[in-house]
Amino acid sequence: MTNKELVGLAADLDALTDAPAARKGPPCSVGTVLASVDEETVATLHRILDTRTVSSTAIAEVLNQHGREVTSYTVARHRRRGEPNGCRCAR
Repeated sequence: MTNKELVGLAADLDALTDAPAARKGPPCSVGTVLASVDEETVATLHRILDTRTVSSTAIAEVLNQHGREVTSYTVARHRRRGEPNGCRCAR
């Protein structure tokens, strides 16, 4: 390989880090709720998600009462975002 080819290869490999990661599976339903509500509700939901004394089941029940289909398992996984067994949503 020539130097020009090696530089092109290195640049193309570096470009892979700029590409968005491929998403697998359906989007997180908690993330979908967060993307579809006003800023005040987003702030409140984030605060409640970070409050460990409020159960994932209770959060899911309230969201479901307001027409959002969210399971307690999804809420629990979203709370673990950033961890290996957590949600893909950004922390």
